[in-house]
Amino acid sequence: MGFGWRNGFGSGKGDDTTTSGIEGAWTPNPIQWDNGYFDMLFGYDWDLVKSPAGAWQWVPVGVPEEHMAPKAHDSSQRVTTIMTTADMAMRMDPIYGEISKRFHKNPDEFADAFARAWFKLTHRDMVLKLVT
Repeated sequence: MGFGWRNGFGSGKGDDTTTSGIEGAWTPNPIQWDNGYFDMLFGYDWDLVKSPAGAWQWVPVGVPEEHMAPKAHDSSQRVTTIMTTADMAMRMDPIYGEISKRFHKNPDEFADAFARAWFKLTHRDMVLKLVT
């Protein structure tokens, strides 16, 4: 695979940085825990577009500036948020959609479920060592 940090998009640095190909923030306030993900997911229609790196991703239709995210390398500018096809499944799938809607309407329930899952994920190795 070679030098994974090499990038042929512009300078490859700052605004020209690309990663997995999915480029953008999922919420208008990506550095704060809030319900913005679900607000965006259910608050807009979404169009499928290609990212600057060529990956398919979804962008909201008709999003006002206050629901855009700060630009990564210049927070005085705003850019559109994005979602992946997996995120769209959280809205469109009949089972996941109902769960997501419930979490959107009940942010405290979501915060609790997320905290429990995060703890389980990040402490899994410690639990396995206690059992074995």
